[in-house]
Amino acid sequence: MKTSKMWRYGQRVLLGSALAWCVNAMAADNNSRLYRPVDNWNVDGANGVLYVSGSLTESPCRLAMTSAYQSVDLGNIETAELQHNGKGTPIPFQIELEDCIEMATRLTNVQSGMTAWSSTQPAVKIRFVAPTVPFYSDFVKVNGVQGLGLAVTTPGGALLPMGQESDPQLLPSGQSQLTYYVTPVRIGLLEPGAYSALIAFEMLYE
Repeated sequence: MKTSKMWRYGQRVLLGSALAWCVNAMAADNNSRLYRPVDNWNVDGANGVLYVSGSLTESPCRLAMTSAYQSVDLGNIETAELQHNGKGTPIPFQIELEDCIEMATRLTNVQSGMTAWSSTQPAVKIRFVAPTVPFYSDFVKVNGVQGLGLAVTTPGGALLPMGQESDPQLLPSGQSQLTYYVTPVRIGLLEPGAYSALIAFEMLYE
């Protein structure tokens, strides 16, 4: 008799455990259905396509960000100085090139015929671009005053006309600094005031 009661008790325990397992399994399945992400790929208005494009160019050097966007302050200049000398004080600015790699190069300025050649050093030319003064295409036009233009020159004083390539120069590997100058130049009857100009430049490696 005692054995029969124990057997029925064991049955109830097993049935209770099985029932609890079924309830938990159903709850877990319902939860997974409740929080399962819905695939809306085939639903109109719920999906799209992102088109990505770009370009990869070969360059032996990288232009430093501090050189890509910079401001050059020419300060104040008296009209009397321009009347007497015809130009103001040249103000330097630098273009930093980083991570220059060793490579063979042969770069030519087709206008001057000058060629830079090396088996290990890269070479570069630079071209400045800006609106120019009418009838004075070598000088940059300024906004705000009359009778004034800007000249961009090399450290040796050679004028770099707008839109034309400079002579090529070899660069050491690693980091390199190129220096140029901006000079205010009198080109006509002076009208004083604040002035500004925007000059772009392009580095040419081939």
